[in-house]
Amino acid sequence: MTDIPAEIVETRNALAARLAAAGFTEVVLYFSGCGDSGQLNDIGAKPSELPLDPTLYTDLASFGDDYLEATDVNWYDGDGGGASLTFDLANKTFSSDVYWNETVMNTGFAENDALPIGDIDPVVKSPDALAQANSSVQP
Repeated sequence: MTDIPAEIVETRNALAARLAAAGFTEVVLYFSGCGDSGQLNDIGAKPSELPLDPTLYTDLASFGDDYLEATDVNWYDGDGGGASLTFDLANKTFSSDVYWNETVMNTGFAENDALPIGDIDPVVKSPDALAQANSSVQP
């Protein structure tokens, strides 16, 4: 388990207090990525009819980036992955659900018995066929 720096815990708690004061019962941050980058895709909030202040949205996005970086979970590299960070304000809990994708490749070798193809007769072409094969046709 990774220890979360105190300043990220303080930010999380301050955001939870702001969200609860605004009347939210749950807020979920959704992240995804692949290659060498990742991003916040969406923030879901309950009740959904409450507007999420743009400043609060930005603060949540920054917190999400900082939190995921601090956990040292590589959810965006290689084949990618994603995360959801949930503020369950009704139950006063915070949780993270992180997944990553892996491609597994297996290489095998199969050896077959040689199959005889019989005698191969050389194909003899007439001089005219050879000249025709070497000429180019313009459209």
